[in-house]
Amino acid sequence: MKTGGYLDDSWIQKALLKRKANYSPVMCFETVDPKRILQLKSYVLTSEEFSGIDQVFIYDPWDGLGLLKLSPTGPVTEPYRKKLQSETPLASRIRPDGLVELQNLKAVLKEVDRFLRQRRTVFIIQNLSEAREFESGFQSAIRAWAIDPQVISNGSSVFILTSDASKIMDDFTKDFVVIIPVDPSSDEERRRLVQAVAADLEVPCDSEKTEQLAVALAGLNLHQTESILLESYQRTRDFDLRTIKDLKSDMVRKSRVLEVRDPQWRFTDIGGYHAVKEFVSKYIVNVLKHSDRARYFGLSLPKGLLFFGPPGTGKSLFANALASEVHLPFIYLVTENIYSKWLGESGQNMKSAITMAEKMSPAIVFVDEIDRFGKRTGVAAGSAEEETQRVFSQFLEWLGNPSREAIIVGTTNVPEHLDEAFTRAGRFDYKIPFLYPGPQARLEVLMVHLGFAEGSRRPKVPLSMGREETAEFLRERIVPLTRNFSCAELEELVTRAKRIAFDRQAEAVSEEDLLKATRTFRIDHAHRRRVVQSCLAQARRFTDDQTFLDAIEEEMGSAESDEEWTRSSRNASATEPETGPG
Repeated sequence: MKTGGYLDDSWIQKALLKRKANYSPVMCFETVDPKRILQLKSYVLTSEEFSGIDQVFIYDPWDGLGLLKLSPTGPVTEPYRKKLQSETPLASRIRPDGLVELQNLKAVLKEVDRFLRQRRTVFIIQNLSEAREFESGFQSAIRAWAIDPQVISNGSSVFILTSDASKIMDDFTKDFVVIIPVDPSSDEERRRLVQAVAADLEVPCDSEKTEQLAVALAGLNLHQTESILLESYQRTRDFDLRTIKDLKSDMVRKSRVLEVRDPQWRFTDIGGYHAVKEFVSKYIVNVLKHSDRARYFGLSLPKGLLFFGPPGTGKSLFANALASEVHLPFIYLVTENIYSKWLGESGQNMKSAITMAEKMSPAIVFVDEIDRFGKRTGVAAGSAEEETQRVFSQFLEWLGNPSREAIIVGTTNVPEHLDEAFTRAGRFDYKIPFLYPGPQARLEVLMVHLGFAEGSRRPKVPLSMGREETAEFLRERIVPLTRNFSCAELEELVTRAKRIAFDRQAEAVSEEDLLKATRTFRIDHAHRRRVVQSCLAQARRFTDDQTFLDAIEEEMGSAESDEEWTRSSRNASATEPETGPG
């Protein structure tokens, strides 16, 4: 049965099946989507399964207790009024008819209790974000109804609608309740909703566009989906895909734990790192692009990548470019907003982030500085530590979930600080080192940021030299001076050269500007050498593909000095250097 024309009622059916099996007469639906709430009300009032119901009560903290009725336009709530027992003159003056509306939760629970026990009754509780037990007795009532023989035998049911059961019930109480996570929206529901709204607004929308919109709106609930479609129409008089993606990004950002970002770069915008590009293209991009063929050979799709290495070596940029190469959304997990000072909120934030990310997947979920999740201590010393351990466990469970749709790309500057659970087999398919670029890679990185890489989206810098002359100058003069520079520092070098040219009011950046910019850096080469050795040791520990590791070490220049590379490259090519795909 489909309710509302396009709404899937399987989540309601699942709860009712549990009710018929006498798991519990109390069911909690984890949703606050107005369309889902209306769907449940309509189902209760129109379904044959509830034809013998005596009363349908509904409680909202703002409206108080009411009776749910069916009108020609749909479900409506009529205020429930209770006759006062007191016959004092004062009561008569205050309420001449002797009736009073119930607002207080404890009074509401007491009033509905007798109906649930005496006759077949449905009680819906909505918009409840908290319930102080000492004031309301809410959890005590839930536990009592869940095991009450009269409530069970006469077929009464209690439906609770909330964003998260943990916010209003402790673990003990949750054991008495059937908790149903509700899918924000299925692919088919979004398609049907797009078609329905398009028909109402008379917006042309063929099957191809409908499918594009359904994919773009994945992860949002039905109310959010409809709101974005309507706002796009108000802005553009159409369902503009770019506008809809921007509106969705703004909406997801309000969660504070996820951000949807459009991938800005491709592999052609990254200089050097050919070994990493080749490895990722071969074992990740090709498998994702040809997933049916991979499944035919029994190859599992990659679900997790760990990028590790010193700061500024392009890990975040590479993750962004990977999303472009495989044409997937790029979702940023805002780890600093996961943790909260309020007890229970950190776990809820993590749960919400995982749920939302999965609904928007397949996608690249980027987790920067994954070591922020810490390590297992074995002993939780206090509620804050318990909350940290809970978040850690949630993330590990997500990483190890074989049905996970999200492709998690994590980065860390300090892989030695990661808990062993992160690095064991089954969590991340591949662990890829990003070391300081070697001489050839540094040349290519500089050429990219000067705008000379073919296929790159980066703008060309005004230079006093041509392409070949610039490449030769960089190879001879700049590359030997930038040993152990990070990619970020090479980009900054180009920026400083542009500032120098700007300050002297020149028309273009000169050789001298580049040399001056290079000399402004203060690099602790002894420290960098120790970092390189440490990174190589970590690469040998975490990277189990020897051919890949050998290629990385060779490319990063660990096998020869910059002077040797300069001599060999000069002899090998008297013309322009190959910048490769970067």
